[in-house]
Amino acid sequence: MIVLGYANPMTAKKLRFYSRLQIAAHVMKKELDRQTIQALGVTAAQISALSIIASEKAAAQTLLAKELGLNDSAITAMVRRLIELELVERVRDERDGRAWLLTLTEAGAEAAEKAASITSQTHAKVDDLLGEKTMATVVAALELIIQDAE
Repeated sequence: MIVLGYANPMTAKKLRFYSRLQIAAHVMKKELDRQTIQALGVTAAQISALSIIASEKAAAQTLLAKELGLNDSAITAMVRRLIELELVERVRDERDGRAWLLTLTEAGAEAAEKAASITSQTHAKVDDLLGEKTMATVVAALELIIQDAE
């Protein structure tokens, strides 16, 4: 079998799989960062945090850390920046008066909405490049790697 011009045996090492995966992820993140910083003044990771908070209506920092795969100190710095930009605010958790939750400000909700348009364009570009079958295959392969690590 020949795939992408490579004859068997294909291995992750011979195909430089890890390297290519990292480069592709970096290129995509860099382009999305460029677009979101230019349009909204925030990074793609910060947009992801806004999106999570928007979908939850209110979210704990621990949820953001888990969903974004970041450690507590990185989330604390990100949340601090989003609060300084007046995109997020801390509110008391009604169920647990000792806990704080993050909610979007009006400006944060607007930024999350604008970001959805930007990310939709990015997704459409990848869809066009890869097509439905290839995209499904790539995502299934990545899920195998993710699940094996858990």
